[in-house]
Amino acid sequence: MKPIELSVQEKDDFCVCSVLQAIFRKYNFHISQKEIACNLTSGKKTGFLVYDSRIKEFMKKNGFEYSYFGVHETPFNEPDELLKEICQHDGILGIKEHVYILSCFNGLKTKLINPSDGKEIEKKYPDLLIEMEPSGFFGLIKHIS
Repeated sequence: MKPIELSVQEKDDFCVCSVLQAIFRKYNFHISQKEIACNLTSGKKTGFLVYDSRIKEFMKKNGFEYSYFGVHETPFNEPDELLKEICQHDGILGIKEHVYILSCFNGLKTKLINPSDGKEIEKKYPDLLIEMEPSGFFGLIKHIS
């Protein structure tokens, strides 16, 4: 599998655009962050919505299936199983109004790529869940075409 090639976010509120662009690139689909932004719903204050129909439709139109899970809405209330599934495919995590790419999860630790600077950060699994309170999310992305 091709590694993630992330370009840092081009604007302060383009974290979602940056991580989606990196995932698209992994499958040789090249699109600008600005083009991605034009296909998403703007948030009330800043950034873009990650849970509405526009993001799902945009992903589907480009050969991906996108599933959103709030921090307390994971299947069977097992976030670790969802993280394992994200590692098998692709995915994003929302922490405190910022979005990261999940690059690795081994049951004890997670590795995330920050689109602000492109650096990988490591977090212990329990600490990650605490940081995701109260409004964090998981986004499972599957390439379907």
